[in-house]
Amino acid sequence: MDIQGRHISVIGAAKSGLAAAKTLARLGAKILLSDTQDRSRLEATLAEAALPADVEIETGGHSERILESDFIVLSPGVPPTIPVLKKAAAKGIPILSEIEIAYRISKGRRFVVTGSNGKTTTTTLLSQFCKTFFPRVFLGGNIGIPIMEFAADTRDDDVQVLEVSSFQLETTASFTPDIALITNFYENHLDRYPSYEAYRAAKERIALNMTEKHIIVLNADQSQIMDPLASIVRARVAWFGRNLGNRKPGVTLRDGKLVFISDSGTETLLFNESSIRIMGAHNCENVMAAATMALLAGVPHERLEPVVAAFPGVEHRLEWVRKRRDTTFINDSKGTNCAASIIALRACRPPVVLIAGGRDKGTDLADWVTAVRDHAKGVVLLGEARERFRAALEGIVPIKSARSFSEAVDLAAEWAIPDDTVLLSPACSSYDLFPNFEVRGKTFKELVLALPE
Repeated sequence: MDIQGRHISVIGAAKSGLAAAKTLARLGAKILLSDTQDRSRLEATLAEAALPADVEIETGGHSERILESDFIVLSPGVPPTIPVLKKAAAKGIPILSEIEIAYRISKGRRFVVTGSNGKTTTTTLLSQFCKTFFPRVFLGGNIGIPIMEFAADTRDDDVQVLEVSSFQLETTASFTPDIALITNFYENHLDRYPSYEAYRAAKERIALNMTEKHIIVLNADQSQIMDPLASIVRARVAWFGRNLGNRKPGVTLRDGKLVFISDSGTETLLFNESSIRIMGAHNCENVMAAATMALLAGVPHERLEPVVAAFPGVEHRLEWVRKRRDTTFINDSKGTNCAASIIALRACRPPVVLIAGGRDKGTDLADWVTAVRDHAKGVVLLGEARERFRAALEGIVPIKSARSFSEAVDLAAEWAIPDDTVLLSPACSSYDLFPNFEVRGKTFKELVLALPE
C-alpha cells in the first residue's frame, strides 16, 4: 500500500486510532487525527502516545477537513453512520478500518478470531500454542493491542494471531485471514445494529475474501447457525465442539479426552480435559477452538498440553481477585453481554452476589434473568442500564442499587457472607463510566484489594 505523501484522516483517538496515526505518519503520510472529546480530556492520552510532531489533531468534533483526505481510517468505536462519514461516502472517499490498513501494510500469515464470546481467551491461548512452534508470533487486535503497533514491522515468515470485532469488520475491503474462527453467535451490540441478523452479518464478513486456499473454523455445537454458513463460504471448513457428529476435520471432547479428527477420519488423542487449568465448561470449548486452529496451522499436537496445563486464563475474564473473610471476589469485567454473564454465573460457586449494569446494549434479558434467578442470591445494579435491569429482576431476586462503582463494590462486599462469591459480570459495556472494560476491571480489583480484612 502506497502511504508516502498521502493525506489520511484518522477518526477516534483511542488505542487503535492513535496507533494508526503514529504508524502511518512514520511511513510518510500526512495525518489529521480527529476526536469528539475536548482537548483537556485527551491531553494525558495524547502525551502518552507520543505522536510525531507533524500529526495534526482536532478535538471537540469532526470538521469537514476530514473530507480533504485520500482515505479515512475509522476506529472501531466510531459508527460509520456519523454525519461526516456519510458525506465522505457520498464523495467516494474510502472509509477503512484500522485492521484493513494493517492488513495492507503487514506480512506473514494471519490467524483471526471473531465471535460473540470467548474471543480473547481463545486468541490468547492460540498465540501461546503458536509460540511453541513459530519463530515470531504477534498478538493483537480487539484484545487490546492495536495491530497497527506492529503491522509495519512484520516479515513474510511471521505469524499474526488477531482478535477482531464486528465493529472492525464493518469497514474491511481486502482483509483476508489464512485461518479464521467464529467462536459462537449470541445477541449482542443491539445498541449499534438494527437487528441480531445485522450484527451477525458484520461478523460473517471475516470470510468475505476467503477462498479454498484458506480455512474457517466453526462451532459444531451451534449447528443451526453454523451449518448454513458452512454451505456458503468458499473457504475450507473445519470444526470444534462437543457435538462434532460426522463433521471433520476438527477437535471434540470424548470421554473426558480432547481428540483431533483429521479429514480422513484418523483420530489423535491430544490430552485429558483435566489438563485444562482454566475453569468452566465454556473454557473447554475455547481450548478446543484454539487447538483446532493451531493444529491446522501446523503446530505439532504434542506441543499443546504443556501450554494448556500452564495457561491461567486472561485478565478480566473470570479472574480470581481475592479471598476476604472467606468470600471470593471474581473479576469478569469482560462479561459485556448477557450471554457472557450467564457463562460467568454458571462457572462460579454459589451463592453469588452479582454486580451488574453499565451501558445497555438493548439485548433480550430473559435468559440472563433466568441465570440470575438460578445462581445469584442478590444483585447490585449500577450505571445506565440500572432501571431496565431492575424492572426485569424485580420480584425474582433481591436487588440493591448503587450510585457509583465504588459504592457497588462496597454494597456487594457487605452483602456477602463466608463461602459466597462476589462476581463482577456487568452484562453491559463500560462506556457510561469507563473508557473500556479493562479500566473497569482494574478499578474493581483495586477497590476489592483495598477492602479492609
